[in-house]
Amino acid sequence: MAYKCVEDLREHRVFYHFLEISKIPRQTFFEKEISDFILNWAKGLGLEVYQDEKYNLLIKKPATLGYENKKPIIIQAHIDMVCEKRPEVEHDFRKDPINLVLEGDILSTGNRTTLGGDDGIGVAMAMAVLEDKNLKHPPVEVILTTCEEEDMSGALSVDKSWFNTNRVINIDHVVDTEIIAGSCGGIGVDLRFPVEYTNKADNYKGYKIKITGLRGGHSGEDIHKGRANANVLLANLLNLLREKVNFLISDIKGGNFRLAIPREAHVTLALEEKDADTLKDIAKHFEYEAKKIYEETAVNLKIEVSEDILADKLLSKNTVDKIIDAIILSPNGVSSMIGSLNVVESSSNLGEVYVKDEYVYLVTEIRATFEKNRDYLYNKIALIGKYLGGELRGFSAYPSWVYKPHSSLRDTANKVYSELFGEEIKTLAVHAGLECGCFVDKIQGDMDAISIGPNAWDLHSPNERLSVSSTEKVYKFLTHILENLD
Repeated sequence: MAYKCVEDLREHRVFYHFLEISKIPRQTFFEKEISDFILNWAKGLGLEVYQDEKYNLLIKKPATLGYENKKPIIIQAHIDMVCEKRPEVEHDFRKDPINLVLEGDILSTGNRTTLGGDDGIGVAMAMAVLEDKNLKHPPVEVILTTCEEEDMSGALSVDKSWFNTNRVINIDHVVDTEIIAGSCGGIGVDLRFPVEYTNKADNYKGYKIKITGLRGGHSGEDIHKGRANANVLLANLLNLLREKVNFLISDIKGGNFRLAIPREAHVTLALEEKDADTLKDIAKHFEYEAKKIYEETAVNLKIEVSEDILADKLLSKNTVDKIIDAIILSPNGVSSMIGSLNVVESSSNLGEVYVKDEYVYLVTEIRATFEKNRDYLYNKIALIGKYLGGELRGFSAYPSWVYKPHSSLRDTANKVYSELFGEEIKTLAVHAGLECGCFVDKIQGDMDAISIGPNAWDLHSPNERLSVSSTEKVYKFLTHILENLD
């Protein structure tokens, strides 16, 4: 069906629910309002519903006639979203609704903020299943979790008693011709160095270097796509500059979220006015070379130099050197591959650089299917801290979901997809953290799980987009899986 405007989407129940939840702020760690909304909605349908102290939800729908003796199925999605926006956009994710734009088949925010399709569209599909009295299905148990985009603490805290079956359909994928059957684990890493200050010299002027126009993206699913990291670019530029010019740093900031590839970074330098032309020449040449390297993935890359106001105290030369050295030495990008699946096995993303409370912070997300490779990358960063005098902290660790070659749920899904759409669906593991990994130890017996979802692009960035027709396709796929379960 063709839709002319956003409001027309309400004709489809999945989009009706997506538009409703898009009105409600869903920032990670602040999910009470959206959780309460869904809780009351489910109660209004007369469904059995539970909410725990993390605001996770369990909603149970009885089997339809003839399906009562079949094993239950869990449908799972997360209710929080990544909150990213363009610098010039005024938007408060704690109170403002997401403003949606429909252009043909593509739903977005017009490149202003993240859309929240990750994973609002999965939540909307689960709600559509719960309310539809005409669907055929075994007992359905919907689990909606919080905090997925930060540390998966919602999924990790779900009580074992919520799991009455071993089969799970996660709706948090972004390609409608694929079934995901495995995902990586991960851990956040803070590397911090104490800041040393020095007084501002009278002959120093302030110059701001600003890197913008990068594409960014998901630190797992897009890490292999050759997208530039603004923090890494900035450090490489500063490394070249310190060979030619003496400078100190007044302020430095790059990236906003460790799970997103940094699109922007800036630094305010203190240097003598006579060196300003050298700074501009080096920045201009660096931009030219970077555009050649990233001509396919950073067509809007821009490096600007402008005068700026300096703080009264500047970061010392020793601190400046540590910052540059630590960023350059930090692992970033793909580390290893799973050859048989042609998927990234381990990677790291240096997502944030900033100064706060007398420390400079480098924040990285490490992802890996196998714990040994996660530890390998963690130890690399630990060595940087050891030799440069930094302090290391790991946080927000979550487990992997290891691919298994055999799955009865996957067999059913494969058969249904082939019959519905006349082609075979691909099965693969993905280099992103999915909550299925958090459920492995909570389920009695071997977990049998799949992850599906509609076509979406540029998650974790303001360029996030969602296909309307693909969403309709995946919902049809989901309901037919439920109808055909043993």
